[in-house]
Amino acid sequence: MKKSRWVAIGMLIVVIAAIAALFAIERPELGAPTVIGITQELGKITESESVIQTNVAVKNPNPVSIGLESVEAEVFMNDKKMGEMSSVSRTEVKANQVSILKLSTKIDNQKIRDWWVSHIKNGEMTEVRVQMNLVLDLGLTKHEYPIEFKNSLTTDILSDFNSIPGGFEGVYLGPVHLKLNSMNSRFGDVTEDKTEIITSIVVDNGEPISISLSEYYYEIMMNDVTIGAGRVRANDTLAPNSATTISLITPLQNDKIGEWWVSHLTNGERTVVKLKIQPVVEITGKKHECPPIEWGGEFKTSILSALTEETIFNNFL
Repeated sequence: MKKSRWVAIGMLIVVIAAIAALFAIERPELGAPTVIGITQELGKITESESVIQTNVAVKNPNPVSIGLESVEAEVFMNDKKMGEMSSVSRTEVKANQVSILKLSTKIDNQKIRDWWVSHIKNGEMTEVRVQMNLVLDLGLTKHEYPIEFKNSLTTDILSDFNSIPGGFEGVYLGPVHLKLNSMNSRFGDVTEDKTEIITSIVVDNGEPISISLSEYYYEIMMNDVTIGAGRVRANDTLAPNSATTISLITPLQNDKIGEWWVSHLTNGERTVVKLKIQPVVEITGKKHECPPIEWGGEFKTSILSALTEETIFNNFL
């Protein structure tokens, strides 16, 4: 009895060892997957939020599929958190190949105003930073894949506003003739509520009398969105037979920046800017409205490019 019992126990040990060996062959330790590229594209754009679709290319070196357990990701612009990424759906990284994980980032358009203020204060420069952590299911264990990359975004919004409109020679008010010699536009003070554009104009008064600038009307449009409009009092005097530099301040209303942002993205990250100023001058006690002076220009951004790391991605595809 004892001998047979030991034989049975021995056979059981052999069977267990064989099963364990078989399991080790069928379920080897899984290797860590690697991210080989990230690309971005615009999703749905509404008045309240902007959606950016993120494609993450993950290479799986294992003979079995790996599931995406979760994703933790945040997007910052000048250290201001603009949105969080989430997985569009439960995704599997297929065995022995590259799979594309679909992620989605929702940006609250109300936060665009804060970014705008930081962008202008920083000399029209923005650092875009993405922090991401992919949690992949390796069966008996989890694998975290942290990703962080930075890029820069620059603009030169007023570059087209530093020249006299073509063909413009002067303003005629009856017998009085004023001529614009040069102009320059730049950003002034920036607060949470307003962004100033300061336009300095050299006006040549060739008349033998003084002319006063008492006020002016202005309108600023970005992609047909009125960002600022109103009337500003002034107290500038154009001396006779001389050139005088006057500075016209035209405030943008920052609460309109979110509306402009929507138009900018839907227009392929392109914005057409228009500035119109209509001076009111006083000559010998009488006020005269000058014809409106209009400037135009455009600028483009590459926000999606700043959120993309695709060199390896493109090489692989």
